[in-house]
Amino acid sequence: MNWDDIEKSAGGEYKDYAPAGIHKVKVDKVDIHEISTGSIAEDFHFAEDEYKYPKATHWLSFKNDNWRCLHQRNLMMLLGATKEAAQKAVEICESKNGKDAKISAYQQTYDKLLKKNPEVEIEVWKEDGAKYSDADFTHGSVRMNKPGDEKPAKKDEGQIILDQAEPVDMDMGDLPF
Repeated sequence: MNWDDIEKSAGGEYKDYAPAGIHKVKVDKVDIHEISTGSIAEDFHFAEDEYKYPKATHWLSFKNDNWRCLHQRNLMMLLGATKEAAQKAVEICESKNGKDAKISAYQQTYDKLLKKNPEVEIEVWKEDGAKYSDADFTHGSVRMNKPGDEKPAKKDEGQIILDQAEPVDMDMGDLPF
């Protein structure tokens, strides 16, 4: 048996996953895709060095156009674009007609931006009892997750039913409408 050939064909070069903490990494690729709920995920993959890193997932939201534009601009700036260049790129992507065209435009934009091999800072962590680690950018303008974040409650847990809420004392004349 030729063990070199066996290891090569079976992917025998395994790396340890990155330990919890802050890491400087290069962004290798962005994979924009629709998940089963219909949401559009942006998976940021990081180049391996001595470690393999978990991806950081962000969202290309079509529920809030302003948030989508601002978040995409900030992500592009994090990846090395100037504010003006990022704004122009977002404007170009947003000028496309339809959701699929916008998604395609953002994918092409990130592909071009990543040719500059941007280096970013990420935090890696593992929640108690989790099988896999998580990661996200450390920069506050784009950060979506961090260790210890509370998970959203399920729809029927912890929600206030409006007819059971305590009325608040307020002057209705103070409302601007």
